[in-house]
Amino acid sequence: MPRLALDTTTCRAGRPSADGRSRNVPFIRSTFPPAFASTSIPSISRRCVGATAIAAVAASTGALTFLQPSKRASSSITRDVMASVTTPAASSSSSSPVAGSPANLDLLVVGPGVLGSVLAKGWLETVPGSTATGLTNSDRSHERLRAMGLTPATRQSLSADRKWSFVAFSAPPSGSKDYVADVKAALQLWDGTGSFLFTSSMSVCSEDSGGEVTDENCPLVPIGAGASTDKLLGAEAATLEAGGNVLRLVGLYHANRGAHTYFIKVGTVPRPGAYVVNLLHYEDAAGMGAAILRGDGSGPFRGRVFLGADGNPVTFEDMVESCFNSGVFPRTAVTFTGSLPEGVSSGRGKLVANETSRNALGGWRPRYPSFVEFMAAGGKDFYNTSGLVF
Repeated sequence: MPRLALDTTTCRAGRPSADGRSRNVPFIRSTFPPAFASTSIPSISRRCVGATAIAAVAASTGALTFLQPSKRASSSITRDVMASVTTPAASSSSSSPVAGSPANLDLLVVGPGVLGSVLAKGWLETVPGSTATGLTNSDRSHERLRAMGLTPATRQSLSADRKWSFVAFSAPPSGSKDYVADVKAALQLWDGTGSFLFTSSMSVCSEDSGGEVTDENCPLVPIGAGASTDKLLGAEAATLEAGGNVLRLVGLYHANRGAHTYFIKVGTVPRPGAYVVNLLHYEDAAGMGAAILRGDGSGPFRGRVFLGADGNPVTFEDMVESCFNSGVFPRTAVTFTGSLPEGVSSGRGKLVANETSRNALGGWRPRYPSFVEFMAAGGKDFYNTSGLVF
Protein backbone atom coordinates (compact mmCIF):
# COMPACT_ATOMS: atom_id res chain seq x y z
CA MET A 1 0.00 0.00 0.00
CA PRO A 2 1.12 3.54 -0.62
CA ARG A 3 2.20 6.28 1.67
CA LEU A 4 -0.26 8.30 3.71
CA ALA A 5 -2.31 10.80 1.78
CA LEU A 6 -5.75 12.27 1.99
CA ASP A 7 -8.09 14.43 0.05
CA THR A 8 -10.80 16.46 1.71
CA THR A 9 -14.34 15.25 1.84
CA THR A 10 -17.65 16.28 3.23
CA CYS A 11 -19.80 13.26 3.85
CA ARG A 12 -23.27 12.33 4.98
CA ALA A 13 -23.82 10.58 8.24
CA GLY A 14 -26.96 8.59 8.77
CA ARG A 15 -29.06 9.56 11.77
CA PRO A 16 -32.08 7.51 12.77
CA SER A 17 -35.46 9.12 12.30
CA ALA A 18 -38.65 8.41 14.17
CA ASP A 19 -39.46 5.53 11.87
CA GLY A 20 -36.05 3.97 12.47
CA ARG A 21 -34.65 4.76 9.04
CA SER A 22 -31.41 6.53 8.37
CA ARG A 23 -31.37 10.14 7.24
CA ASN A 24 -28.35 11.78 5.74
CA VAL A 25 -26.80 14.68 7.61
CA PRO A 26 -23.79 16.52 6.13
CA PHE A 27 -20.54 16.71 8.04
CA ILE A 28 -17.41 18.54 7.03
CA ARG A 29 -14.05 16.93 6.38
CA SER A 30 -10.72 18.69 6.25
CA THR A 31 -7.29 17.63 5.12
CA PHE A 32 -4.73 15.69 7.14
CA PRO A 33 -1.42 17.51 7.49
CA PRO A 34 1.85 16.26 5.99
CA ALA A 35 2.88 15.12 9.46
CA PHE A 36 0.62 12.11 8.98
CA ALA A 37 2.57 11.01 5.93
CA SER A 38 4.19 7.92 7.35
CA THR A 39 4.32 4.51 5.72
CA SER A 40 4.08 2.92 9.14
CA ILE A 41 0.51 4.13 9.71
CA PRO A 42 -2.23 1.56 9.11
CA SER A 43 -4.42 2.24 6.11
CA ILE A 44 -8.03 3.28 6.05
CA SER A 45 -7.91 3.50 2.31
CA ARG A 46 -7.27 0.73 -0.10
CA ARG A 47 -5.54 2.92 -2.67
CA CYS A 48 -4.26 5.60 -0.35
CA VAL A 49 -2.52 7.90 -2.81
CA GLY A 50 -4.48 11.06 -2.10
CA ALA A 51 -7.20 8.70 -0.94
CA THR A 52 -10.45 9.73 0.61
CA ALA A 53 -9.32 8.76 4.09
CA ILE A 54 -6.23 8.28 6.18
CA ALA A 55 -4.11 5.97 4.26
CA ALA A 56 -0.99 4.35 5.16
CA VAL A 57 0.49 1.01 4.84
CA ALA A 58 3.86 -0.55 4.96
CA ALA A 59 4.16 -0.95 1.22
CA SER A 60 6.43 -3.32 -0.57
CA THR A 61 9.45 -1.65 -2.12
CA GLY A 62 10.48 -1.83 -5.73
CA ALA A 63 8.52 -1.63 -8.94
CA LEU A 64 5.76 -4.00 -9.97
CA THR A 65 8.28 -5.85 -12.06
CA PHE A 66 6.06 -8.92 -12.23
CA LEU A 67 3.98 -7.09 -14.83
CA GLN A 68 6.84 -6.31 -17.17
CA PRO A 69 7.85 -8.98 -19.68
CA SER A 70 10.83 -10.90 -18.39
CA LYS A 71 13.86 -11.73 -20.50
CA ARG A 72 14.42 -14.80 -18.35
CA ALA A 73 12.68 -17.81 -19.84
CA SER A 74 10.52 -19.95 -17.58
CA SER A 75 11.50 -23.58 -17.25
CA SER A 76 9.44 -26.16 -19.11
CA ILE A 77 8.34 -27.60 -15.77
CA THR A 78 7.01 -24.24 -14.63
CA ARG A 79 5.19 -23.74 -17.92
CA ASP A 80 3.62 -27.19 -17.67
CA VAL A 81 2.47 -26.58 -14.10
CA MET A 82 0.99 -23.17 -14.93
CA ALA A 83 -0.77 -24.60 -17.96
CA SER A 84 -2.36 -27.32 -15.84
CA VAL A 85 -3.64 -25.03 -13.10
CA THR A 86 -4.87 -22.22 -15.33
CA THR A 87 -6.68 -24.18 -18.02
CA PRO A 88 -9.63 -22.05 -19.15
CA ALA A 89 -12.99 -23.12 -17.81
CA ALA A 90 -15.92 -23.80 -20.08
CA SER A 91 -17.43 -20.83 -21.84
CA SER A 92 -20.39 -19.22 -20.13
CA SER A 93 -23.90 -20.02 -21.23
CA SER A 94 -27.29 -18.41 -20.74
CA SER A 95 -27.33 -19.83 -17.21
CA SER A 96 -23.88 -18.49 -16.37
CA PRO A 97 -23.52 -16.19 -13.34
CA VAL A 98 -21.56 -13.76 -15.51
CA ALA A 99 -22.94 -11.42 -18.16
CA GLY A 100 -21.82 -11.38 -21.77
CA SER A 101 -19.91 -14.05 -23.69
CA PRO A 102 -16.48 -14.46 -22.10
CA ALA A 103 -13.99 -16.87 -23.65
CA ASN A 104 -13.53 -18.46 -20.23
CA LEU A 105 -14.54 -17.91 -16.61
CA ASP A 106 -11.05 -17.47 -15.25
CA LEU A 107 -9.95 -14.45 -13.19
CA LEU A 108 -6.51 -12.92 -12.88
CA VAL A 109 -5.90 -10.58 -9.96
CA VAL A 110 -2.84 -8.38 -10.29
CA GLY A 111 -1.78 -7.51 -6.75
CA PRO A 112 -3.84 -10.00 -4.67
CA GLY A 113 -3.39 -8.29 -1.31
CA VAL A 114 -5.92 -7.34 1.35
CA LEU A 115 -8.48 -6.33 -1.27
CA GLY A 116 -7.60 -8.37 -4.35
CA SER A 117 -7.30 -11.78 -2.72
CA VAL A 118 -10.75 -11.50 -1.11
CA LEU A 119 -12.19 -10.34 -4.44
CA ALA A 120 -10.77 -13.50 -6.02
CA LYS A 121 -12.13 -15.66 -3.19
CA GLY A 122 -15.59 -14.20 -3.79
CA TRP A 123 -15.24 -14.84 -7.50
CA LEU A 124 -14.56 -18.54 -6.92
CA GLU A 125 -17.55 -18.76 -4.59
CA THR A 126 -19.99 -17.13 -7.02
CA VAL A 127 -18.77 -18.30 -10.44
CA PRO A 128 -18.89 -22.11 -10.66
CA GLY A 129 -16.29 -23.63 -12.94
CA SER A 130 -13.95 -20.67 -12.65
CA THR A 131 -10.35 -20.36 -11.55
CA ALA A 132 -8.56 -17.45 -9.88
CA THR A 133 -4.88 -16.67 -10.34
CA GLY A 134 -3.06 -14.16 -8.14
CA LEU A 135 -0.14 -12.43 -9.84
CA THR A 136 2.49 -11.26 -7.33
CA ASN A 137 5.95 -9.75 -7.32
CA SER A 138 7.35 -12.46 -5.05
CA ASP A 139 6.25 -15.74 -3.46
CA ARG A 140 5.86 -14.32 0.07
CA SER A 141 2.05 -14.48 0.00
CA HIS A 142 1.71 -17.64 -2.05
CA GLU A 143 0.91 -19.91 0.89
CA ARG A 144 -1.99 -17.66 1.94
CA LEU A 145 -3.27 -17.43 -1.64
CA ARG A 146 -3.32 -21.22 -1.97
CA ALA A 147 -5.20 -21.47 1.32
CA MET A 148 -7.83 -19.14 -0.15
CA GLY A 149 -8.22 -21.30 -3.26
CA LEU A 150 -6.17 -19.08 -5.58
CA THR A 151 -3.38 -20.16 -7.88
CA PRO A 152 -0.36 -17.95 -7.11
CA ALA A 153 1.91 -16.90 -9.95
CA THR A 154 4.74 -14.55 -10.78
CA ARG A 155 5.36 -12.91 -14.16
CA GLN A 156 8.17 -15.34 -14.87
CA SER A 157 5.90 -18.35 -14.37
CA LEU A 158 3.18 -17.25 -16.77
CA SER A 159 2.90 -18.77 -20.20
CA ALA A 160 3.79 -16.16 -22.81
CA ASP A 161 0.46 -16.45 -24.60
CA ARG A 162 -1.81 -16.90 -21.57
CA LYS A 163 -4.76 -14.48 -21.37
CA TRP A 164 -7.73 -14.17 -19.04
CA SER A 165 -11.31 -13.14 -19.74
CA PHE A 166 -11.53 -11.39 -16.36
CA VAL A 167 -8.73 -9.28 -14.88
CA ALA A 168 -8.72 -7.15 -11.72
CA PHE A 169 -5.85 -4.75 -11.08
CA SER A 170 -5.67 -4.01 -7.34
CA ALA A 171 -1.95 -3.35 -6.86
CA PRO A 172 -1.14 0.02 -5.20
CA PRO A 173 1.01 2.69 -6.87
CA SER A 174 3.56 2.65 -4.05
CA GLY A 175 5.44 -0.37 -5.35
CA SER A 176 5.67 0.81 -8.92
CA LYS A 177 8.19 2.90 -10.85
CA ASP A 178 5.73 3.35 -13.72
CA TYR A 179 2.21 2.69 -12.54
CA VAL A 180 0.45 3.46 -15.81
CA ALA A 181 2.80 1.11 -17.67
CA ASP A 182 1.98 -1.62 -15.15
CA VAL A 183 -1.74 -1.19 -15.75
CA LYS A 184 -1.20 -1.27 -19.51
CA ALA A 185 0.84 -4.47 -19.11
CA ALA A 186 -2.04 -5.99 -17.14
CA LEU A 187 -4.44 -5.00 -19.92
CA GLN A 188 -2.30 -7.09 -22.29
CA LEU A 189 -3.17 -10.14 -20.18
CA TRP A 190 -6.90 -9.56 -20.79
CA ASP A 191 -8.42 -11.26 -23.82
CA GLY A 192 -10.95 -8.45 -24.34
CA THR A 193 -13.98 -10.56 -23.43
CA GLY A 194 -15.41 -10.73 -19.93
CA SER A 195 -14.30 -7.64 -17.99
CA PHE A 196 -11.27 -5.71 -16.76
CA LEU A 197 -11.40 -3.78 -13.47
CA PHE A 198 -9.02 -1.15 -12.10
CA THR A 199 -9.53 -0.20 -8.43
CA SER A 200 -8.90 3.52 -8.03
CA SER A 201 -9.59 6.21 -5.40
CA MET A 202 -12.06 9.03 -4.89
CA SER A 203 -9.02 11.28 -4.41
CA VAL A 204 -9.10 11.90 -8.17
CA CYS A 205 -12.25 13.98 -7.68
CA SER A 206 -11.46 17.70 -7.30
CA GLU A 207 -14.64 18.76 -5.46
CA ASP A 208 -13.60 20.34 -2.16
CA SER A 209 -16.25 22.92 -1.31
CA GLY A 210 -18.73 20.62 0.37
CA GLY A 211 -20.68 19.80 -2.77
CA GLU A 212 -22.11 16.46 -3.75
CA VAL A 213 -20.25 14.05 -5.98
CA THR A 214 -22.21 11.45 -7.92
CA ASP A 215 -21.56 8.95 -10.67
CA GLU A 216 -22.71 11.57 -13.15
CA ASN A 217 -20.91 14.53 -11.56
CA CYS A 218 -17.35 13.90 -10.43
CA PRO A 219 -14.99 16.72 -11.51
CA LEU A 220 -11.42 15.50 -11.77
CA VAL A 221 -8.20 16.90 -10.38
CA PRO A 222 -6.27 18.55 -13.26
CA ILE A 223 -3.34 16.60 -14.64
CA GLY A 224 -0.14 18.02 -13.18
CA ALA A 225 -1.72 19.01 -9.87
CA GLY A 226 -0.08 16.14 -8.01
CA ALA A 227 2.04 13.07 -8.71
CA SER A 228 -0.30 10.75 -6.83
CA THR A 229 -3.46 11.75 -8.67
CA ASP A 230 -1.56 11.84 -11.98
CA LYS A 231 -0.75 8.15 -11.53
CA LEU A 232 -4.33 7.22 -10.77
CA LEU A 233 -5.80 9.35 -13.56
CA GLY A 234 -3.31 7.93 -16.06
CA ALA A 235 -4.18 4.40 -15.01
CA GLU A 236 -7.90 5.17 -15.21
CA ALA A 237 -7.52 6.63 -18.70
CA ALA A 238 -5.61 3.58 -19.94
CA THR A 239 -8.24 1.28 -18.47
CA LEU A 240 -11.22 3.15 -19.92
CA GLU A 241 -9.60 3.50 -23.34
CA ALA A 242 -9.19 -0.29 -23.49
CA GLY A 243 -12.82 -0.86 -22.51
CA GLY A 244 -12.11 -1.74 -18.89
CA ASN A 245 -13.96 -0.43 -15.85
CA VAL A 246 -12.88 1.72 -12.91
CA LEU A 247 -14.01 1.45 -9.28
CA ARG A 248 -13.23 4.60 -7.27
CA LEU A 249 -13.11 3.62 -3.63
CA VAL A 250 -13.42 5.71 -0.47
CA GLY A 251 -11.60 4.79 2.74
CA LEU A 252 -11.41 1.03 3.32
CA TYR A 253 -11.23 -0.71 6.67
CA HIS A 254 -11.51 -3.97 8.53
CA ALA A 255 -11.31 -4.59 12.27
CA ASN A 256 -7.53 -4.33 12.51
CA ARG A 257 -6.75 -2.03 9.61
CA GLY A 258 -7.82 1.58 9.22
CA ALA A 259 -7.69 5.04 10.73
CA HIS A 260 -9.22 3.81 13.99
CA THR A 261 -6.16 1.67 14.73
CA TYR A 262 -3.84 4.63 14.17
CA PHE A 263 -5.88 6.97 16.39
CA ILE A 264 -5.91 4.44 19.21
CA LYS A 265 -2.18 3.88 18.82
CA VAL A 266 -1.04 7.53 18.88
CA GLY A 267 -3.57 8.88 21.40
CA THR A 268 -3.25 12.56 20.42
CA VAL A 269 -4.50 13.40 16.95
CA PRO A 270 -4.13 16.94 15.49
CA ARG A 271 -7.40 16.68 13.58
CA PRO A 272 -10.99 17.64 14.40
CA GLY A 273 -12.96 14.95 16.18
CA ALA A 274 -16.03 15.96 14.18
CA TYR A 275 -14.24 15.20 10.92
CA VAL A 276 -16.24 12.62 8.94
CA VAL A 277 -14.94 9.92 6.63
CA ASN A 278 -16.76 7.95 3.96
CA LEU A 279 -15.98 4.29 4.52
CA LEU A 280 -16.39 0.86 3.01
CA HIS A 281 -15.36 -2.48 4.48
CA TYR A 282 -12.67 -4.32 2.53
CA GLU A 283 -14.98 -7.29 2.02
CA ASP A 284 -17.67 -5.03 0.58
CA ALA A 285 -15.17 -3.34 -1.73
CA ALA A 286 -14.11 -6.79 -2.92
CA GLY A 287 -17.73 -7.82 -3.37
CA MET A 288 -18.53 -4.72 -5.38
CA GLY A 289 -15.49 -5.34 -7.57
CA ALA A 290 -16.58 -8.92 -8.23
CA ALA A 291 -20.11 -7.70 -9.06
CA ILE A 292 -18.70 -5.33 -11.68
CA LEU A 293 -16.59 -8.10 -13.20
CA ARG A 294 -19.56 -10.49 -13.31
CA GLY A 295 -21.72 -7.80 -14.87
CA ASP A 296 -24.40 -8.02 -12.20
CA GLY A 297 -27.52 -5.97 -12.88
CA SER A 298 -27.28 -4.19 -16.21
CA GLY A 299 -23.90 -5.60 -17.25
CA PRO A 300 -21.72 -6.55 -18.99
CA PHE A 301 -19.94 -3.25 -18.46
CA ARG A 302 -17.47 -1.51 -20.75
CA GLY A 303 -15.58 1.73 -20.11
CA ARG A 304 -17.59 2.60 -17.01
CA VAL A 305 -16.69 4.32 -13.74
CA PHE A 306 -18.26 3.17 -10.46
CA LEU A 307 -18.14 4.75 -7.00
CA GLY A 308 -17.68 2.54 -3.92
CA ALA A 309 -18.94 3.70 -0.49
CA ASP A 310 -21.24 2.33 2.23
CA GLY A 311 -23.27 5.56 2.48
CA ASN A 312 -22.89 5.86 6.26
CA PRO A 313 -19.92 8.08 7.16
CA VAL A 314 -18.74 8.40 10.74
CA THR A 315 -16.93 11.10 12.68
CA PHE A 316 -13.48 10.36 14.05
CA GLU A 317 -14.79 10.65 17.61
CA ASP A 318 -17.63 8.22 16.99
CA MET A 319 -15.31 5.89 15.11
CA VAL A 320 -12.98 5.58 18.10
CA GLU A 321 -15.81 5.45 20.63
CA SER A 322 -17.49 2.62 18.75
CA CYS A 323 -14.24 0.66 18.93
CA PHE A 324 -14.14 1.04 22.71
CA ASN A 325 -17.86 0.43 23.25
CA SER A 326 -17.66 -2.80 21.30
CA GLY A 327 -14.94 -4.19 23.52
CA VAL A 328 -12.90 -5.04 20.44
CA PHE A 329 -10.28 -2.52 21.61
CA PRO A 330 -9.40 -1.77 25.25
CA ARG A 331 -10.31 1.79 26.16
CA THR A 332 -7.42 4.25 26.10
CA ALA A 333 -7.19 8.04 25.99
CA VAL A 334 -7.63 9.47 22.48
CA THR A 335 -7.75 13.25 22.04
CA PHE A 336 -8.52 15.15 18.85
CA THR A 337 -6.99 18.62 19.01
CA GLY A 338 -8.01 20.08 15.64
CA SER A 339 -11.06 22.08 14.62
CA LEU A 340 -13.10 22.29 11.44
CA PRO A 341 -12.30 25.18 9.07
CA GLU A 342 -14.62 28.18 9.12
CA GLY A 343 -15.41 30.83 6.54
CA VAL A 344 -13.61 29.15 3.64
CA SER A 345 -14.90 27.80 0.35
CA SER A 346 -12.36 24.97 0.19
CA GLY A 347 -11.22 22.38 2.66
CA ARG A 348 -14.79 21.20 3.14
CA GLY A 349 -14.58 18.16 0.92
CA LYS A 350 -17.42 16.48 -0.92
CA LEU A 351 -20.54 14.39 -0.45
CA VAL A 352 -20.15 11.03 -2.17
CA ALA A 353 -23.40 9.49 -3.41
CA ASN A 354 -23.21 6.22 -5.35
CA GLU A 355 -26.83 5.22 -5.89
CA THR A 356 -26.33 5.07 -9.65
CA SER A 357 -23.48 2.59 -9.22
CA ARG A 358 -25.54 0.50 -6.83
CA ASN A 359 -28.55 0.46 -9.12
CA ALA A 360 -26.44 -0.47 -12.14
CA LEU A 361 -25.26 -3.51 -10.20
CA GLY A 362 -28.80 -4.68 -9.56
CA GLY A 363 -29.30 -2.88 -6.26
CA TRP A 364 -25.98 -3.82 -4.67
CA ARG A 365 -25.74 -3.12 -0.94
CA PRO A 366 -22.81 -3.58 1.46
CA ARG A 367 -22.74 -6.53 3.85
CA TYR A 368 -21.48 -4.18 6.56
CA PRO A 369 -23.79 -1.11 6.40
CA SER A 370 -21.56 1.09 8.55
CA PHE A 371 -18.41 1.11 10.65
CA VAL A 372 -20.39 1.68 13.84
CA GLU A 373 -22.68 -1.29 13.19
CA PHE A 374 -19.71 -3.44 12.27
CA MET A 375 -17.97 -2.70 15.55
CA ALA A 376 -21.18 -3.03 17.59
CA ALA A 377 -21.56 -6.55 16.20
CA GLY A 378 -18.11 -7.47 17.51
CA GLY A 379 -15.92 -6.48 14.58
CA LYS A 380 -15.82 -10.01 13.20
CA ASP A 381 -14.89 -10.48 9.55
CA PHE A 382 -12.96 -12.79 7.27
CA TYR A 383 -9.70 -11.07 8.08
CA ASN A 384 -9.74 -11.91 11.78
CA THR A 385 -11.63 -15.20 11.73
CA SER A 386 -9.96 -17.05 8.84
CA GLY A 387 -6.67 -17.64 10.63
CA LEU A 388 -4.83 -16.23 7.63
CA VAL A 389 -2.19 -13.50 7.86
CA PHE A 390 -2.63 -10.57 5.49
